[in-house]
Amino acid sequence: MAANETASKNTGPRLADSLVQEHRWPGYGQAVVHLAWLRDGDRARHLLFGLVELRPCEFPPTDSSDEQKFRDDNGMLRSCLHYRRFALSVAEAIGWYRRSMDGDVQLPVDDGDDGPGDGRVPLCGGPFAGWPAWPALAASNKLDFAPDWVQGSRAHFLLPLTALDARALASIRCKKNSRRLENWLHFDLVDLYNDYLGAICLVAPNPLFRSIEKSHLDSPTDGSAESVAYKLIARADQRVDGTRLEVVNEGLRGRLSPVAVEFDDDPVQLLEFASPVDKEGRTVTHPRYGLLAWNKPIPLVRSIRTHLDVVSRQKTVAVPSGGKRKPACQYSVCEREDGGDTVIGKIPVDESIDARAAAAMRRRAKKETEDTERWFQDAPKDAAHFIRDTIGEARHRVLIADPYFAGRELLAFGHAIQRPDVELRVLTSAKALKGNATMLQQAVGTFRSYPAKPAVRVLEGKKPRLHDRFLVVDDTVWFSGNSLNSLGERASMIVCLRHPERVAPRLDGMWATATPFDVWIAGRPDDA
Repeated sequence: MAANETASKNTGPRLADSLVQEHRWPGYGQAVVHLAWLRDGDRARHLLFGLVELRPCEFPPTDSSDEQKFRDDNGMLRSCLHYRRFALSVAEAIGWYRRSMDGDVQLPVDDGDDGPGDGRVPLCGGPFAGWPAWPALAASNKLDFAPDWVQGSRAHFLLPLTALDARALASIRCKKNSRRLENWLHFDLVDLYNDYLGAICLVAPNPLFRSIEKSHLDSPTDGSAESVAYKLIARADQRVDGTRLEVVNEGLRGRLSPVAVEFDDDPVQLLEFASPVDKEGRTVTHPRYGLLAWNKPIPLVRSIRTHLDVVSRQKTVAVPSGGKRKPACQYSVCEREDGGDTVIGKIPVDESIDARAAAAMRRRAKKETEDTERWFQDAPKDAAHFIRDTIGEARHRVLIADPYFAGRELLAFGHAIQRPDVELRVLTSAKALKGNATMLQQAVGTFRSYPAKPAVRVLEGKKPRLHDRFLVVDDTVWFSGNSLNSLGERASMIVCLRHPERVAPRLDGMWATATPFDVWIAGRPDDA
C-alpha cells in the first residue's frame, strides 16, 4: 500500500477534489437561487436574503419564476419589495455564490429573462463572513430558512459584516412589507430571524440517500445485548458503498464507545451493541462528500405508558364574603378519578430502576424549567387562581401551613384539589380560629363526598410557633410571607423553594405536635 493511501485511511473521510474544485458537485442535477431584495427611491437594490438550493439528480427539473413585486410603505419611503426564483445549472449557481462571497453580488444570469437578470445589475450586499471555511460544508439539523425536506442538509453561510441600510430596514419593518416577505420566504426574516438579514445561504441536501431505516432484531446474536439492522434508502442511480455509519449509545449515566460499519454493495448492515440501546446518536460520513448527516442522541422508545384520569364530576364552590376587601366569589373544579395505567410495547426488564431514574430526571427538569417565583401586586384574583391551579396539580398530598387560615380560606382553596384521594392537611393557629371555629367546622363538612375529609390541626398559644406561610404540594414547597387569603392585595411574592427536603420535614414535625382540630374544639375557651 502506498504511503499516501495509508495516511488517507488513518485520517478518516476527507473532502474530495470534487469539493475543492467548486464547479464539480456530483449528485446534484440543478440549482435554484431564491432572492429577495428591496429597491429604494434612489433605485438601489438592497439584498435582503438569498438561498442557493442544490437539488439532487433524482429531482425533476424546475423553472424560474416570474419576478414578484410589492409596495406598501404609505408612500413615505418610495421603496418596492422584489422576489424571484432563478433556476440555474449547478455550475452557474456555485459560480454566482462564489462571486458573491468575493463581494460581487448581482442578480443571477437567466437565459430566459429579458429584464434586469442579465448579470449586470448589482445588489447592495456584503462584505460577508463565510462559515465554515470554503469549500467545507456543515451538516445542520436546524435550518430556519429552509423547507422541511431540506432539514438535515449540508450548508454554508455568507453572513453580512455590516447592518442593512437604515432606510431599507425602516421600509421592511412596515407591517405589510414584513408580512409579504414572510409569505415569499416562509419564515420571519424581519423579527424572529433577523440575523439572516442580508445573508446568503447555500444548502446541499444529502445527494446519496434519502433516509435511514432500522429494525431491532427480536433475538440478538450471541455475545450481543442488542442487534440492529440499518438500511440506507439510496436516491435513484446512486450507490452507498463506502458510506460509514457510526452509532453511539448513550445511557442514563454515560456514553458508551461508538459502533461503526462501512456499507458495501449491500445497503443493509447489522450492528451489534454490547448493551441495550437507550439513546441513539448517528454520524454518517463518505470519503467523497465528507460529513453527510448527524443527530445527537435521542431516546429510543420501546414502550409507551399512559395514565388516564377520568373527570367524574364538576363542582362549583361558593366562597362567602370576608369583608370589603374579600367579596364573595365562586369557582369551578373538575374532580378526577384514577383510570389506571396502560403500557404499549415492551416493558423494560429493570422497570423499577428505569422508573426511579426517569422520575428523578423529570423532577430535575421541572426544577430547571418551572416558574419558581411569582410576583403579585394589586391582583388578589390572579394570586388566588395561581394557588388553586398549583393545588389542583397535586397527586398525593397538600399541606397548607398558615397561622391565619380559617373556614373561608378552606372553601377558597381546599376544594381546588382535583383528585379526591389526595390527602389535604391544614395547619392553622388558635389565633386564626378565634371567632371562626364554627365556620371552619362547616367548611370541613363540605368535603363529605371525599374519601377522607381535610385533616386540620391547631398551633396553640397567643403567638403561634409558625410565622411564615407554606404550601406543600407533593414534593414541592412554596413559601409566602403573606397569608394565602391576602396574597396579591399588596405587592407580595410566593417562591418555590430550591431545597424542599430541608423544609418539608420540619413542617411535618410541627404538624405532628399540633393539636387535632376536634380535640381543640372540645377544649376551646368560650370566646373561641
